[in-house]
Amino acid sequence: MKRLFLLLVSVFLLFSCSTTIEVPYMQPSIIDMGGYRNLAVASVVPYRGYVSPTYVVGADIQVAGFHIFSGYTASTADNIASYATDELISTLSSTEFFNILPPEITDGIIERGRFGGDISKDFKSMGYDAVLIPRITGMSVSETLYSKPYEDWWVDEDGNRHSRIEFNYYYKQVASIDYTITLIDTESGRIIGQRTFSDTETREDVLDRRWSHLNDVSYLFRRMISSFDYSIIRLLVPTVHVYSVSLMKNKPEDENADKAYDAAKDGNLDLAREVFLEEWQNAKHLPSGYNAALLIAATGDYDDAISLLGEVTSVYSDEKSRNLYRDLLSIRSRNEQAMGQVSGESSIHQTSSSSGNDIYALVMGI
Repeated sequence: MKRLFLLLVSVFLLFSCSTTIEVPYMQPSIIDMGGYRNLAVASVVPYRGYVSPTYVVGADIQVAGFHIFSGYTASTADNIASYATDELISTLSSTEFFNILPPEITDGIIERGRFGGDISKDFKSMGYDAVLIPRITGMSVSETLYSKPYEDWWVDEDGNRHSRIEFNYYYKQVASIDYTITLIDTESGRIIGQRTFSDTETREDVLDRRWSHLNDVSYLFRRMISSFDYSIIRLLVPTVHVYSVSLMKNKPEDENADKAYDAAKDGNLDLAREVFLEEWQNAKHLPSGYNAALLIAATGDYDDAISLLGEVTSVYSDEKSRNLYRDLLSIRSRNEQAMGQVSGESSIHQTSSSSGNDIYALVMGI
């Protein structure tokens, strides 16, 4: 993760545009997983609470007699849970933040716990700090058929035009899902974090009367599951963010600073930083001091950037400089917290007070 941060800094220094400077920093995860890098991940528990009707409901009299089967089948819940499991493992593995015990092993340990074993103790003995249990806690589908009239014109043998009302047929599917992730500390056997992600997707299309089934709604559920990927990463993993700020314009104008602006425009930020800093030290030129601090922050040196802005704001009562100063203080704080998560220094494990296997049964709904 540290290598990623340094690489990001160099990329932004290389490709920043002429007037906008990118300050990269690490954003801490919502749940501090620094002390839970060894993570056992269970398979997604499927939802069993929804049973679709045999036939899709007709919204008007023109489609009331249609016999079209639902796009939600008996295997949909299991298929979506399987897809969500694969997606979750792929998402977590892509971060390279965790040492993951895969579901096929995690599930076996949890299953054995139902016959007398201590689940948390077994995971702890294998070196795993936490267990992630994902569960689909809600699924529903609303499906309707409807018609729209149109005027169909035709010409008879005598060349007379006639019209009649015909109908086009359509279907609408609305799928909703609730997807809950729960983390259990293997030391204490207690929940250390839980989050539910919810979404709704809609699909409408022309209905072919020759169909016996509507299109499989699994497509909608898969889209929603995939849309949760970034939110799951933000929940569990420190991520790289970027703070974008434009250089302060050369007002009051200082000809000696022109070289720095030209260098920044050409992407030579090292030279721009040196010239701006020199002009601040020599002439106390406000834009040069501001810009030098901003370019220093872009290298990841928040301390020196904040120190320089402290000098600038002591000389000038400038709102932009004060705002940048406050923003960099916040960035430094968030970056330090995130780096603490990366190193594991910021995490505090709960004291041992195991609640046994009941917590696993409760979370999994079994």
